[in-house]
Amino acid sequence: MNGSLLVNIVLMYAILIGINIPASFFGIDFNEEEARQRLWFEPPGYVIPLAWFVLFTLLGTARYLLLKAHPGTGADWLILILAVVCASYAYYTIGLARLTGVSALWFGLIGNLVVIGLALVAAYGVGALNARAGLLILPVALWTTYATAIVLGEMRVQGLV
Repeated sequence: MNGSLLVNIVLMYAILIGINIPASFFGIDFNEEEARQRLWFEPPGYVIPLAWFVLFTLLGTARYLLLKAHPGTGADWLILILAVVCASYAYYTIGLARLTGVSALWFGLIGNLVVIGLALVAAYGVGALNARAGLLILPVALWTTYATAIVLGEMRVQGLV
């Protein structure tokens, strides 16, 4: 399926929203952040979902460019897998923390490292076919690196590292 740019962006939004809607049915509360002082470099809470909508827009655009230039290569699966892993964040952080009693920060750290690695692999694989599409994936790695610094900062404040 090549589709239009809009179709590819809507597909990414469908992944992001569709994966996160059932979270509340599993008892995952996105607003359950305990009262704590924010780190000096941490953005306000509303910035995070906005950033992810921008990043998923870039992923949709990357998929469109890739499929337009190289239909049928199957490389678009790298983008789709990355999108699913990114959208599943609440499940492998808050969800696993609830199941195991281990701090969600540990799962967030591990998950972020996986996302960074996967984003770099996807950017490289897609970039080999379409350089612009590959470059559009890199902001996911950059944003997640920033998020990892926040997680490490929170872990330090809580005495986990």
